[in-house]
Amino acid sequence: MTYRVCLAMVTMVAAGMWAGDKNPATDWMAEAKVGAFMHFLPGESSFAAVDKFDVQAVGKQLAGAGVRYFVFTLGQNSGYLNAPNATYDTITGYVPGERCAKRDLPMELAAALKPYGIRLMLYLPCQTPNRDARAVRTFGLSPSPVNGDRKIDPAFAVKWAAVIREWSVRYGESVSGWWFDGGYQWVDFNAEIARIYADAAKQGNPAAVVTFNPGVSLKRASDAEDYTAGELNEPFAHVCEGRWLDGSQWHVLTFLGKKWGWRDARYTGEQWAGWIAGVTAKGGVVTLDLGPNYDASAAPVGTFDDAQLKQLRAIVNAARK
Repeated sequence: MTYRVCLAMVTMVAAGMWAGDKNPATDWMAEAKVGAFMHFLPGESSFAAVDKFDVQAVGKQLAGAGVRYFVFTLGQNSGYLNAPNATYDTITGYVPGERCAKRDLPMELAAALKPYGIRLMLYLPCQTPNRDARAVRTFGLSPSPVNGDRKIDPAFAVKWAAVIREWSVRYGESVSGWWFDGGYQWVDFNAEIARIYADAAKQGNPAAVVTFNPGVSLKRASDAEDYTAGELNEPFAHVCEGRWLDGSQWHVLTFLGKKWGWRDARYTGEQWAGWIAGVTAKGGVVTLDLGPNYDASAAPVGTFDDAQLKQLRAIVNAARK
């Protein structure tokens, strides 16, 4: 592929011109077949776990399992985030290190994963952390409901997109994609907001892929998405008929343990392998959530349980036969 053709392709992907068609930005996902996901959430009052996170140990485990991409949470509901962000601090009035970690875990993870050829993707909700009253207020959202998702609009989205843009520009091509949570109809998430977020997320890497989670379902939810969010609790009930679902890369995100973030196993490796082999044979992609360790006295912080890793290796092997 010539430089001009490649540049034209990236420009069209960034502009959303591939919506409803076969999107070449997702080719690497279909080739990867299986990825890993981690809900690593800072505590309610400190960044002790963030400071102890062992990026090298996690990278080595992921490489041993054979996955080719890894999705990592920037944060979720508590108000504590896994990376510095000056825009967030300015809007909220927090001082650096008060709610955004001083340590930049995504940057360090990207560097640790690069020698293994593993891509990094990032997870972020579609609105400010819903248990942080100051963030909710300063970003202009309603104070009600307490500890719940609020209705959002394009004016809010522009502010939140500025936070996204800072991370995107900083990480550049080190981040290959984004998985945005909470793109629900009942919070008034819509196509305009999706495009605002997608544009921000692609500022640092126009070829980055994005998706917006509409809830527990498997569908194309927005013309701004590149792949389906595909959050599923019972994945075996779904059959992949082909790589494309209404123009989006067919993709599922589900969990290995009995719940999100748990370190146990709910199915056997054979059960997982049989289902996932059927999915990937049709061009589908599966991302599996594994539980991280938070106890430094038991194992390096952030690392996965050996039993879950064994299952993940079996799954990857089955997908690539």
